[in-house]
Amino acid sequence: MAWYLHIDMDAFYASVEQALDPNLRGKPVIVGGRSGRGVVTSASYEARKFGVHSAMPGFQARKLCPQGIFLPNRRRIYSDFSSRVFAILEQYSPEVHAISIDEGLVDLTGTERLLGPPLKTSDQIIRRIESELGLPSSGGLSTSRVTAKIAATLAKPRGLIYIPAGSEEDFLAPLAAELVPGVGPKTYSGFTQKGIKTIGDLLKRSDLASRFLDLDVTERRQHRHEHSIGNETTLDKPAKEIEQMEEILWELVEEVGSRLRRETFYARCLTLKVRYSNFQTFTRSRTLSTPTCFDREIFDVVSDLLRRNLTRGRTVRLLGVSASALQSSGWQEPLFTREKRKSWEKLYRGIDDLRHKYGDDAVGAATPRSRSG
Repeated sequence: MAWYLHIDMDAFYASVEQALDPNLRGKPVIVGGRSGRGVVTSASYEARKFGVHSAMPGFQARKLCPQGIFLPNRRRIYSDFSSRVFAILEQYSPEVHAISIDEGLVDLTGTERLLGPPLKTSDQIIRRIESELGLPSSGGLSTSRVTAKIAATLAKPRGLIYIPAGSEEDFLAPLAAELVPGVGPKTYSGFTQKGIKTIGDLLKRSDLASRFLDLDVTERRQHRHEHSIGNETTLDKPAKEIEQMEEILWELVEEVGSRLRRETFYARCLTLKVRYSNFQTFTRSRTLSTPTCFDREIFDVVSDLLRRNLTRGRTVRLLGVSASALQSSGWQEPLFTREKRKSWEKLYRGIDDLRHKYGDDAVGAATPRSRSG
């Protein structure tokens, strides 16, 4: 029987800041939004009690929580802690899927003989993340990935919800359909027009249920390549110069490249996301002739997309990079080129290992302006 543990870090960025500075524990910590025009990227649960939440404008967060402690967004540090979290997860299963910087799915199928009951293992993982890293997390354990994700969401903060085999539908039926991953406001609005308000309503529609809820284990594994790996950040201070944007893009690319290599994926499609200060957003994608997992190649593509499509003189408040059309093989070139690229992959994996062990600053990398290599 398949068992999936979905781990969701609680107020991740804010929790990292509290772990690094014990004086911040128990206080309303708000990451981002310091300038007033910026946007909150993370708020501790102490700040959330005042109504502060991610994506909220900084000036509004200050009105709601004037005693809040506003901190800058330190992407490299959060990426380092994310790597440490996933290093713990990977000690329990060879199948760990990084959904985002602060979410992961651990396939515990077949680990009972070695680790014991999945529920005991799940509890141990959550306890280790907190005891070793000082970070709170929540989990959902189920025979279904979707159910595990929903359970983890409902378990927050610092909770673990276990859905016994055979009780998945009973657990899901009364819940709002908007809790289903992939059901955004537009989709949910369409559901309500069709009389679908709960997941139970959705389960009665076999056409929709099979799309959002009902993939069996074999089919899910065959379609792992359909998901994307991405990273985005809201800037504390809007950027106007392309060189400044490229510095931020490079950090985002390093995280995306590392996650591609961790999951042994190669991306055929790369996408740049840009949001201007007036909240106008655009995305641009490029399909590659040869799939890649190399930071330099990813950066060259998204940097070119930025330079070709950015309206000069406008300020940018959000940047994002994502990799999609993922596949398990990246070698489609002649033998000589293939061997050269394999050597580069080996080098990158060595850098990843050092960074996972000693932190992101353990190994330096070429700056974005250094385009060779």
